[in-house]
Amino acid sequence: MNTAKLICALAVTAAISGCAGTYKAPVTKPVVVSRATNLSQDAIIKASKSALISDGYQISSYDDKTGFVSTAPRDLRLSAAQADCGKTMGLDYLKDKRTKTRVSYGVIYEAGLVTVKANIEGEYKPGSVTQDITLTCVSHGTLENELLDKVISTASRY
Repeated sequence: MNTAKLICALAVTAAISGCAGTYKAPVTKPVVVSRATNLSQDAIIKASKSALISDGYQISSYDDKTGFVSTAPRDLRLSAAQADCGKTMGLDYLKDKRTKTRVSYGVIYEAGLVTVKANIEGEYKPGSVTQDITLTCVSHGTLENELLDKVISTASRY
């Protein structure tokens, strides 16, 4: 009888830890997108704030003098084309609807160069707290390029 309980307990433990045990974090390097511009720092910072707010981001900090803007994380469903949050048993976590992602941005203007970096937080929540996994996520550069295009086009109006 005790052997049957032990086997049952081991089977349940193996099933619960299965996904976490096979998680393979991405090996891709994080992407930072930069572009040279002849637009002023003031125009870029104003455009960055405008673009981020219009996309639903909350500005967490900024400094007009040093030229940076950063946001608080916001829920945003990402695709495998936009980011890599790793795989389990060869399957991409971003293709699973139980994966949640949050994105925050940093925009820096320095000497005619605008740099955008997206920070992605990922969580896999299959239903049981014991199976939840915090994922390491890396952007492929799509998010950064889209925001940078929007900032440059908006800044040209200031």
